[in-house]
Amino acid sequence: MTRWAIKAAGVLTPQRSLANYAVIIEDSKIAGLCPASQLPEDLKVIDASELTLAPGYIDIHNHGSVGVRAEEGPEAVHRISEFLPTVGVTSWLPTVRTEAGVKGIVTAKAQGLAGADVAGIHMEGPYLAPKNLPGDEEEPLTVELDQLDRFMEAGEGLLRLVGVAPELPNALAGIRHLADNGVVVAAAHTKISYDEFMAAVDAGLRHVTHTYNVMSRLHHRSPNMVGGALVTDEVTGELISDGYHVHPVAMEILLRCKGVDKVALISDSVTYVGMPDGEYDGLVKKDGILRRKGFDASTDHTMAGSVWPLDYNVANMVRSTSATLQDAVTMATLTPARIVGVAHRKGSIAPGKDADLILLNGDMKPVFTVVGGRIVYHDGSVQVLD
Repeated sequence: MTRWAIKAAGVLTPQRSLANYAVIIEDSKIAGLCPASQLPEDLKVIDASELTLAPGYIDIHNHGSVGVRAEEGPEAVHRISEFLPTVGVTSWLPTVRTEAGVKGIVTAKAQGLAGADVAGIHMEGPYLAPKNLPGDEEEPLTVELDQLDRFMEAGEGLLRLVGVAPELPNALAGIRHLADNGVVVAAAHTKISYDEFMAAVDAGLRHVTHTYNVMSRLHHRSPNMVGGALVTDEVTGELISDGYHVHPVAMEILLRCKGVDKVALISDSVTYVGMPDGEYDGLVKKDGILRRKGFDASTDHTMAGSVWPLDYNVANMVRSTSATLQDAVTMATLTPARIVGVAHRKGSIAPGKDADLILLNGDMKPVFTVVGGRIVYHDGSVQVLD
């Protein structure tokens, strides 16, 4: 099929939901939108009249799934990319912390991906503040500009987002260097004060990694990292909205402070997404939470990543806060696309953009996924064209 269409009960755009509308797809792009009743009669049409058509989700913070990590190399990246459309993700930023991990992602993308597109690379580390858990003390790293240059060179233009703890030695110079080279810099795994955060913003920091998690907390006499993230308009923020990492009231506070255009819903998913509860390599997955073995909620910084995919987090944002479905979808599509610089071709349903689309049922569950005009997943509830 080179030219075809999907008609749905509603088509979600950033401005509004279009009732009984259709999207026309030509090759890998969106060719146009029109009322379903005005579709050309000779056009092949997928009838999804009881479903909602949305842009495909863009997960800008994803370490892995289904038993593998993006860090492991090209084969792992391929496997994760094939899984992601089943949870509505059409583009992602594989999230790694080493130069070897970056090179593996570049190789996988060059080979061609059967599933979700790699829209860039996210490095969360290596320049993070030590957690200093009992028995696990670490020395802080010094940010080295030549190593940042090696990361950027290895990324071959794909390095979009780098998380740095601004309190590390030479971090402000590193933030400035990355920003000057067009890389979005995030405050990540940090214990900084409010004043230190603002100094990092002055140096070029523009994003916050998984807001609230692994950062200095808001206190009424010491706003710290969280307070800075909430009130600083120059920065955007990620949110793990699974309901485990962040309380729904805190999710609501972030939404009200920052707005839909500055909050990106993420999965922060790790290896164990799509796997049963159990013990894995010193970690325990139980009841939707992954935690270091031997620790419970009474010890800070012991959660070890998310085990919920992005579609769950989008739905939970709607269930747990004042966000509408349109709001939550925007926070998982256009907002992250803008943050990492791909909104000119991804993140919304508009003519000329990539045909990355999902159909959602009444439970907000993706049942049909299109990546670049190709049907890459369906659960059988929608009749697929020959």
